[in-house]
Amino acid sequence: MARRRVVGAVLAGGALVPLALCVLGRWEGRFGGHGAVAEALNRPLLMVGLAGVLLLVGSLVRGRAGAIGLGAGLVGGFAGCVALAAAGVSALGLGGFLPATETRTSSPERADHVLVVVHDEGTGETESQQWTVRLETGGGWTARHWTIVDMRERFPTDGAFGSARWTGPGQITVTSDTGAKVYQVDAASGRPTAVSTTGDVRSLVG
Repeated sequence: MARRRVVGAVLAGGALVPLALCVLGRWEGRFGGHGAVAEALNRPLLMVGLAGVLLLVGSLVRGRAGAIGLGAGLVGGFAGCVALAAAGVSALGLGGFLPATETRTSSPERADHVLVVVHDEGTGETESQQWTVRLETGGGWTARHWTIVDMRERFPTDGAFGSARWTGPGQITVTSDTGAKVYQVDAASGRPTAVSTTGDVRSLVG
């Protein structure tokens, strides 16, 4: 019985691990963070689901853990299962959402500087679509990503996304149908900095 309580306590305590990993993933999702780490760990639904399941299993293994402990385990486990199911639906592209498309273009000067444009079509309606433009520098788990545009699609003449492309040595130009913003990429750090704008660029937010 004592061993079961210890194992159950370890499992329940282990529920903190996926939550801590999720926090790390969100931190790495910052401007200039490690993109591969963020992509792997910044998954709230999945991590909360795993935490809930571990909490439930830990409570069941411990046996008589008291009404409060067992109740918390059951609630956490149920919430975890719901979160895992939602994560699975999202991962499989179900629920009426169209798949996102991604375009990757390396800098003419540096193959390790890649401009990435992601178009998430959502349900197909204009208001549900999302555009993300980021610069990836380096490679593997140490690669950093710099999101320079993260915007909802807009209607024509209201700042609808136009394009993102390399327009010079270490230079990126992002356009909407009302304006343009130019970024210069630092050769040493890879950090892109806005250096000029033309027209109305309020929709081109990062």
